[in-house]
This record gives sequence, structure tokens and C-alpha cells, in this order.
Amino acid sequence: MRSHKRILVALSLSEGRDAAFERALGLAKTSGAELYLLHAIPAGQPFSYGAAERLRRSTALRRRAEAAGVTARRYEQQGDPAEIIVLHADARSVDLVVLGRDQRTRWAWWRQRSVAERVLRRTKRPTLVVGSNDTGEKPVYDNVLVAVDMSPASTTLIDAALQWSGGSARQATVIHAIDGLSAVGDEWMVPEYRGYVLGDARRELAKLIPPDVSSGVKLRVAAGPAASTIRAHAADVNADLIVMGRSKRFMHLGSIAIRVLRRTDRALLVVPPSAAEQTIDAERSVHTRAA
Repeated sequence: MRSHKRILVALSLSEGRDAAFERALGLAKTSGAELYLLHAIPAGQPFSYGAAERLRRSTALRRRAEAAGVTARRYEQQGDPAEIIVLHADARSVDLVVLGRDQRTRWAWWRQRSVAERVLRRTKRPTLVVGSNDTGEKPVYDNVLVAVDMSPASTTLIDAALQWSGGSARQATVIHAIDGLSAVGDEWMVPEYRGYVLGDARRELAKLIPPDVSSGVKLRVAAGPAASTIRAHAADVNADLIVMGRSKRFMHLGSIAIRVLRRTDRALLVVPPSAAEQTIDAERSVHTRAA
């Protein structure tokens, strides 16, 4: 089995506790990964502005990591923050990118996409966007919700999500949102028809769950817009991590993962199809060591 070898964390330029660093440090300690600390300075901000403070802060974080037995390297570069993060992630072939989300109003989201959103649109590497209250104290999440679309990639995505919950199915929920059914015709207004469609989808969903944990995983099938359905069920089960795949439509405006990101402060892990197997192997090793 593989573990994380290289984790890139995009450091916040603000003072105070950095949730992304705390989560990345916790994962690196558990897996033995090398940690890359990156300050991405916006092009419109003078590079010298706050340079001494950035150096002091990143040095303090590097020393914290090294005191915990983690090899850490610090970098800083000026330009478009999202492009810099993706550039460094690709150049160092990292196994995971960890970053925080911008705190902004809904109107601000529409005026300008956040750094986290633009990174998710560009990168082909597993990316974890943490909530502002993430402490990183535990190497696994207590309550994970994974959203699947019933495609062949759903199985590997479920496996990956279970590993992020420590391999335990006690607090893992798998949801499939059926979008657009209300537009198929008058049949959808008939309760028996709705029950048949949802029941059939639930049976298909159950086939995706590994037999050794099938009795413990919660299954949910719901009709409605995917993004809002996922957010609603994440709130209902009080999930602290939402796991989603990256579909072929991901680059398009209105991606489901992007819409989930915009309206929740919960941690969000987006796993590209090409990285699914890598993430599963990495997290199995991480959480085996944590056990």
C-alpha cells in the first residue's frame, strides 16, 4: 500500500490559526509525507509588502512541522494564486493539495471566483478544501458523506471516502441525487412511480458498497438538484467531510462540486478520476498507521 508522499498546503496570508496547515500537518504526521508550505502572493500586491512577516510565519510553521517529525519546505511566489498552487503541485507531483476557502459573501462569489474554486477547476490532483474550524487534531474525519453518480468511478470514490473516515462505516453516508426527474412528465407526480424510481436507485446504490461494511453504511437516494440535495443531506447527518468526484463536466460553469463549495463551510474533498486509485491506496496506508 502507498501512503501520501508529498502534500502541498497553500498557506493563508492572514494572521491567526491556519486551518489548512493544521489539517495538512496532521495528515503528514500520520503518513510520513513531506510537506510543502506555499505562500502564493497575488500579482496586484507588492512582493515586499509583508515579506518579513511572511518569512517569520512560514518559518515558525516549518519549525512546528519539523518538531513533529515532518520534513517541511517553504516556498513563495507572486502571480495568480490559483495558477501558482497548481504549478507547484504539478512540479512536485504531490499526492494531495490542501487549502482553505475564502470567506466571502454570495454576491462576491459571482463577482470573482475564489482561489479554492479556481484551483479545483484547474488541478488534476486530489484537493481538500478545509472549513475554517478544522483543527486537524484527528487524522481521520468522524462523519463522512460521499456523493456518487452511479458511474463506474463511484465504487472507487466510496472506497476512498471510507478510508478518510478511518475505514469505519459507522458514520459514513453514501448519497445519490437524482436530478431532473420532475421534468420527465406526469408520471413523476404519481407517488407509486416516484417510489419505484427511488427504490430501484437505492438497490443499485447498495450494490456499490463493499460487502464487509455494507451493514453499517447509510444509503440515501433523493430527487432534486444535486448540489442543494448534497448540502442538505450533509447538514442532516452533520457530516464534517463531503467527498465528491470530478466529472467530465467539471470545467463547465455550474459544476456540482463548485456549487457545493460555494454554500458550505464543511471540508470538501474532490478526487479526479485519474487519481481515485492513488487516493484509495494512500488513505488506506495513512489510516492503518493511525489505528
